[in-house]
Amino acid sequence: MKHVRILIVVALALALAVQMTPALAASGTPNTDPPKPGPDPGTGEQDPFAAMPNLSFPVVATDHIETFYLKTWTDLDGDGEYDGNEFTLTLDADGNPIPIEVLEVIREQYTGGYEGNEGEVYTTYVIGDDGGTVDADLDGVPDMTEPIDMETWLRSMAPWYPQPTTTTSDDPNLIWNVDYVSASNSWQADWVKTADAVMIDFIDWGNPMENINPIVGQRFPVEIALYQKLAEPMTAYKMACLEYPGSKTELFGTSTLDGSGYTWESYYATVLTNRFFAEVWNPDGSITKLDIEPGIGPSGKMNFASAGGGWIPTMPGWHRVWLHTNDPLISLQGAIVNNDEHYIMSTGFLAEELTKNKLELTGIVGDSTFIDVLVVKPSGGKK
Repeated sequence: MKHVRILIVVALALALAVQMTPALAASGTPNTDPPKPGPDPGTGEQDPFAAMPNLSFPVVATDHIETFYLKTWTDLDGDGEYDGNEFTLTLDADGNPIPIEVLEVIREQYTGGYEGNEGEVYTTYVIGDDGGTVDADLDGVPDMTEPIDMETWLRSMAPWYPQPTTTTSDDPNLIWNVDYVSASNSWQADWVKTADAVMIDFIDWGNPMENINPIVGQRFPVEIALYQKLAEPMTAYKMACLEYPGSKTELFGTSTLDGSGYTWESYYATVLTNRFFAEVWNPDGSITKLDIEPGIGPSGKMNFASAGGGWIPTMPGWHRVWLHTNDPLISLQGAIVNNDEHYIMSTGFLAEELTKNKLELTGIVGDSTFIDVLVVKPSGGKK
């Protein structure tokens, strides 16, 4: 009965949230035009020959995330081609999935020109002896290091070793095999499948939180990351964006940076599960299923990300985007919404909280979290 009461309380809270949120009162005219392309030109679908980025940031999984495991192919339709529904997890003699073995191979250097970094600067928090931030002038704002031109900084930290961008095989067992990918580099941060309870420390809503307005009829990537603060650190790889930061063609790579090796120890990890669902509450009162799945981004950090190119809003106005977790091992009790850039991951310190105007657009109800986003009409006065 306890679980039933919890579900009732959460459902009631969700219902009240609709009635009490003025932002969702706005309405608009639906647009039925075909969606514009997503990340893959012309279709918005996943390119089967786009390489899987190497995992660069730690992951804690509460169930089996298929990306990490070997799969067995059964040609159900007899066409001789790999189809997504034709792969099942390969099990060992005890019935357990078998992880894909990833060897660290870092050998192909980046030879590009750091395009798209013009005007960008590199700066970090000043860290004190206790591992936290420093506020030398007592103005309530953490001190930052002197900014360095990003291109200058990137060149000073060379050589860089880029993530692969293409592969010659769509066999999911070969996604981290350097014999099949461009930029023959492979590495993998620590990840673990746990049966222990996981308390989420903070939630990062990615793109929806970056003051980017979705546009009616155009694909909009939705990213949600759940972070656990760890009792013991897990190994991550030092990463930076080498080309076109924030774009669909951004390219990340690893480097030794300070000459002490490619890795560092993180007191945070992203948390993943298959037991969740996502949806969008539209301004006209309808609800749209949001297709997201665990995925690795270009930087090598794994979170919940849009499948099929992204969400396609059909009307202007305020929308509420939800992630509902229904995994008994994951709890959002005590969690906050924040930007992962506001943390010193290497020491486990919170440096800054989310700004008030952004925080007001977010919320946590039970084991669900939401963010409100304003969808705008396309430019040119169209629907």
